[in-house]
Amino acid sequence: MKLFLYSIAIPIGVMLSPETLVLLGNSAGYNGALFFLSVAVAAVVSCMCAYSMFYLGRQADEGNELSLLAKVLGRFPAAALVISARLSVTLLAATSVLVTAGFAFNEIFVYWFPNFGFAFLLLGFILVFNIIDKSWAANFQLLLVSCILLSFSVLLIEGLFSSPSANITTQASELTSLAAAPGALLLFLGFDLIINSQAKNKLIPALAAICTIFMLFILWGAVSRAYVPSSSLIESSLPHLKAARSIMGQNGRLLMGVVVICGATAAVNGLFLYMGQTASDLAEQEIIPRFKGEKTLHRLAIILLSLTIGTLMMSGLAGEDKLTIYYRGALVLWLLLLSFRCFTAAYLHSSRKSFSFVAVTTGCIIGFLSLLLVTAAEYTREQLFFCLQVYICALLLMLIWPAMVKLFSIINR
Repeated sequence: MKLFLYSIAIPIGVMLSPETLVLLGNSAGYNGALFFLSVAVAAVVSCMCAYSMFYLGRQADEGNELSLLAKVLGRFPAAALVISARLSVTLLAATSVLVTAGFAFNEIFVYWFPNFGFAFLLLGFILVFNIIDKSWAANFQLLLVSCILLSFSVLLIEGLFSSPSANITTQASELTSLAAAPGALLLFLGFDLIINSQAKNKLIPALAAICTIFMLFILWGAVSRAYVPSSSLIESSLPHLKAARSIMGQNGRLLMGVVVICGATAAVNGLFLYMGQTASDLAEQEIIPRFKGEKTLHRLAIILLSLTIGTLMMSGLAGEDKLTIYYRGALVLWLLLLSFRCFTAAYLHSSRKSFSFVAVTTGCIIGFLSLLLVTAAEYTREQLFFCLQVYICALLLMLIWPAMVKLFSIINR
């Protein structure tokens, strides 16, 4: 049971990040039927994707996504795709959500505490837990997710069994946005972040995480629409805080503050844990040096990530519009990675027609939705340039690292 909880803690923590809550609240303000339908379809597509990756990967005895992709795309293009998607999301998401958590702590709990100081404090806690040992970071992740789910559950129970203080009469004039439908898939990004190699079947934790998040999002979307006018949900930069305050007043604001701070910390800690595993996968492919074992490699990866994120926060990127452009571009790269994982799983299991059909269909759907997200974006050209630039840089880096690996081996001798 403990192994199962560890397996689902990372996906749930990442899927309940503050950025996801903002997207969920804004989307809930659009046409009700379209919102609920799009979330349901996104959950089904995510389940199909998890089935394609983890079931087919298990059949092929593949331990990680890099080894699966390398069989079809080649070692360096596969490594570049994994690094460009995972690393860009980790750096940009951490920069955004940690600063968001800092502002939430400053405005909700302790007014005199510097918001950026709290953001760096959270980053320091995450760094310390990951440096001590991965088991400490995993236990920390489980604690954070428990706090999030408990606080969210209190808000949902209060919202479902109470009635709004005022009738929301603006629902009849609510807007409809077809562009919001593909974005529902972004709500479930993170279901694939299951790193526990001891788990016999990664599909079950992935499906459990998706179902848990689906129920939470559907209920929270319904409660938000009942307590907050649609126009306010669409236009607000903090729709989850508005809904929480409408439900429980100041107590609801405090509970949502806990959700935001713990959600930001869980998202970054979960991404750090997965990036540590990705570094180990790259070392197995002899693309980066092993650095005297998996634990040392994990610690070095976390230290480099923390230094980079700290630099990005100090540069003021979190307060600029281009962070949103880059972050959405990174999410598109993540979707493309999932699409390629489905395609490669189908290719390696072409003899199993029923299974490969599911994988191909899922890969096409995710690829098509990622293109829709780019074309529907306000800064399409900038996002495309960002994605292309990040992949090329990752590919060049992957081509350079093997030479450094050989040099490192010579030095060790």
